Amino acid sequence: MPKVLVAGGATGIGAAVVERLCNSGAEVTILDVAEPTHGRGAFLPCDLADPAAIDDSLERLPGGWDALVNVAGIPGPRPAEPVIAVNFLGLRHLTTQLLPRMTAGASVVNVASTAAQGWQRRASVIDQLLDTPDCATGLEWCRANGGLWEKDPYTFSKQCVVAWTYRAAGLARPFGVRVNAVSPGGTDTRLTENFTAQIGSEQVAWMNSHIGRAAMPDDIAKVIEFVAIGDCGWLNGIDIVADGGMTAGRLGGWIDFSQSPAMLARDKPPSNL
Repeated sequence: MPKVLVAGGATGIGAAVVERLCNSGAEVTILDVAEPTHGRGAFLPCDLADPAAIDDSLERLPGGWDALVNVAGIPGPRPAEPVIAVNFLGLRHLTTQLLPRMTAGASVVNVASTAAQGWQRRASVIDQLLDTPDCATGLEWCRANGGLWEKDPYTFSKQCVVAWTYRAAGLARPFGVRVNAVSPGGTDTRLTENFTAQIGSEQVAWMNSHIGRAAMPDDIAKVIEFVAIGDCGWLNGIDIVADGGMTAGRLGGWIDFSQSPAMLARDKPPSNL
C-alpha cells in the first residue's frame, strides 16, 4: 500500500487525485489550508505559503513516503506575492524537506501548467529565483524584482515549477527519488473563472472548439496517479503536457494559433479616433 502526501488535495484536481489514489488502495494524507469535504484520506491543515507551517506539519507526520503530489495552487493575478509563495516557494520547501523522509524509488509530481510553456525565453530571470536557497530569500528577491514577474505571477510561478523540476530531479537522485512535472491545459475547476477573466471567454471557447472540451479534474488526475504510483520507474525529470492536444496542434501546425481571438486582438491595428 503506497503512502502518498498530497499538497492541495481538498478541491479541484487535487481532490480528483486523492479520489483515484484512495480507490487504488493508497494511504493518503492531505495538506491544505481548506478542510476537504470529500471525506477521502487523512487531513492535516497547512498554509502552504508559510514554511514554518510546512515544517510544523511535517513534524506531525511519520516518514516513509512513497509519493508526494504538489498540486496546491492559486491563480492570481493579485495579490501577486501569495501566488509565488504557494505555487513555487512553498512547493520547493515542502519537497526539499520531505526528500530525506521518502522511500527509495519514491516519486514527486509537481503540477505546473501549459501556461509555463516558453519558460526558457526568460530562464535568466527564473534562474535568479531558483538560485535563492529558501523561502525567505526567495521572497526578498521577488520584492526587489517585482517588475520582472508581477504582471502575470501565475505564469511566472508555473514556469519556475517546470524549471525547478529539472533541477530537483538531480537534487532528489541521491535519495533514490524521481521528480517529474505534469502540466494541465484548460481544466474545469474552481479556478476556471479566474483564468477565463484573464484570457477572455472568446479565447477559452476557441481553444475548447479545437479539442472538444476543457479537461475535467479526473482527466488530469489519471496522469498524475500514473506518474506518482504507476509502474514508470524510468520516468524522471520531465514535464508531461496534458492538454488534449493543444500543444500538438501548435507544434504540428494543425491548429492555427494566429487566428485565435487573443492573437487577432493583439495584431489588430489601433482604431483612429
